[in-house]
Amino acid sequence: MSVGSISTLGVGSGLELQSILDDLRGVDERQRLAPLENNIGRLESQLEAFSVLQNKLLDMRGYARDLSLETTFLARSVTSSAENVLTAIVGDGAGVQTNTIEVERLATRSSWQSEGFASRDALLEFEPEQSPKFEYQFGAGESQTTISLELEEGITLAQLADRINSQDNPGVTASIVDTGVAGTPYRLVLRANEVGENNRITIGAEPGVTNLGFSEQQGADGASLNAQISIDGIVYQRQSNTIGDIFPGVSLTLQNPGTSTLSVTDKTDDLRDLVVGLVEAYNEVVQSVAAQVRYDEESGQPGVLAHTTVQGLRYELQDLMTSMMQGDDSGKVGSLFDLGMEFQRDGSITLDTLALDRMLAEEGEAVRAFFLGDDQRQAPGFADRLHERLGGIASWGGILDVEKNTAQERVRDLEDRLASEKERLDRRYAVLTRQFVDLDRYMSQMTNMSSYLESQFDSLSSLLAPKKK
Repeated sequence: MSVGSISTLGVGSGLELQSILDDLRGVDERQRLAPLENNIGRLESQLEAFSVLQNKLLDMRGYARDLSLETTFLARSVTSSAENVLTAIVGDGAGVQTNTIEVERLATRSSWQSEGFASRDALLEFEPEQSPKFEYQFGAGESQTTISLELEEGITLAQLADRINSQDNPGVTASIVDTGVAGTPYRLVLRANEVGENNRITIGAEPGVTNLGFSEQQGADGASLNAQISIDGIVYQRQSNTIGDIFPGVSLTLQNPGTSTLSVTDKTDDLRDLVVGLVEAYNEVVQSVAAQVRYDEESGQPGVLAHTTVQGLRYELQDLMTSMMQGDDSGKVGSLFDLGMEFQRDGSITLDTLALDRMLAEEGEAVRAFFLGDDQRQAPGFADRLHERLGGIASWGGILDVEKNTAQERVRDLEDRLASEKERLDRRYAVLTRQFVDLDRYMSQMTNMSSYLESQFDSLSSLLAPKKK
């Protein structure tokens, strides 16, 4: 029931007054309110389309931003031709290079073993009238330290091992091993906890002890405990089998003696994904623009963004994507066409990924120069230019932002006008409703008067009619 309707309107007069009132209001609403509501609906659809397009452009800008970063082109991968000889890990920014590495010797742990004993609890034997002790040195050069343990009668082989381990020794572990030798299988073994010459154990004579008889195992006869490798005829020794100070950004882990070719190359997978992502994001934008500006033959209406700056956006983006840039003097990569890009008739782009992979592998520096430019030559990069222009279109304060603000202001203005029109119609039909109520009441009175007069005339006629004889 419309504003101002009364459920009993027309009962008194017998006329369809409420229906007439509703029809009149319906005509006014179609003429005065519907155009405003339609315009508001179209603008709201336009705002939604602007937001969708803006998000797609920002996605595209994100790819352009990543392609404009120096760090994107610093990613590296490393391979070893013989991983049983050495493996490697590489950090971003390491130099692209290939080297043949000969692993001549692995770093090893210093170790000593005693003579054999019949059991773990065999007693140590001492010379008479001596103050027996067990001494060993750990380390090399100025950092070498001496550990001296006082011994007493009745100490066993196992107890000596425990005493060595319980001392504040700098990096030695003592253990009893069963060698399986008949009769005397048990030996006391000292091992350095870490490899390399800086962890060498040295054992001299055991004063007063007659049955230990230590002999050096790894490192015996002056054999080096350090790793040794040869690169291009240059010999390197290191304390560890993990070496990270020969090639900046590359850490080697030696596995076995042998020869391996180490190759550090550009890591192209991430870069490839960014280029592919940029093209896909561009296609998303172009398809979205085409859908929003296209004329709809069924409805006879243009797209919601047809009469906005978006109309020419796809042509501007095409110009950007086909930009010619000279990042370096080689001229091998001057546009995305050199990376396998092809334009289609509908404005979309296809990408020959095989051509892209080949250029990334063979012309990495030229690709880098194309996207980043050259500051020394004051040559701008493609990615920077694209990122900046997309910011001017899609970011805060950009072209789309201005269009959205304008549309929002128009929506607010139309909503105010719509509210005013509704109030005006409410007032008008409140007056009409009262007038129709008065009309209904008047018509009811007239009907009642007519009925009364008719009954009076009927009575009078009966009185005046001649009587039958």
